Amino acid sequence: MTVAMLWPNDLRGGIDLSTEQRRPAGVTILAAIALVAGIADITASLGNVGIGGGFMTDHGFGEKLDQVMMIVGLILAAVGVLGLATGIGLLQERNWAWLLTRLWASLCIVVGLVSAGLSLLGDTITSGILATILGGLVPAVVAVVVLWYIYRPEVRAAFGRA
Repeated sequence: MTVAMLWPNDLRGGIDLSTEQRRPAGVTILAAIALVAGIADITASLGNVGIGGGFMTDHGFGEKLDQVMMIVGLILAAVGVLGLATGIGLLQERNWAWLLTRLWASLCIVVGLVSAGLSLLGDTITSGILATILGGLVPAVVAVVVLWYIYRPEVRAAFGRA
């Protein structure tokens, strides 16, 4: 005898548990990447703030460079917190996390293309310039794949954007 036979649908709350929506596996992977990147950014920011603020010994970089390191550290901390929030939001399938993922991917495409384009302004193509071009284009291509993925119907549906 099954539970359905013992309890009529109205007594079980009318919920059909067999049609539970599952989070797409790719969303879980994107969330894990966002969480790891957020932790890495926060860790790097602690080093920048520590050195820039003179907490980790004075390396004699000069006051201006210390200020720049402090500012970069604070920006990295903010980006890291935003990365953690994005990862958590993706795991919880929040609509705003889908929008942040779209924003991150779009930003990566723009930065990658600008980086690769600026590298081409030199007179000759050296291995360093080639590495910079590839270093800009590879993340841009990955970001295009991420955008393609998050616009797939099943992923949009998971975030209530069907």
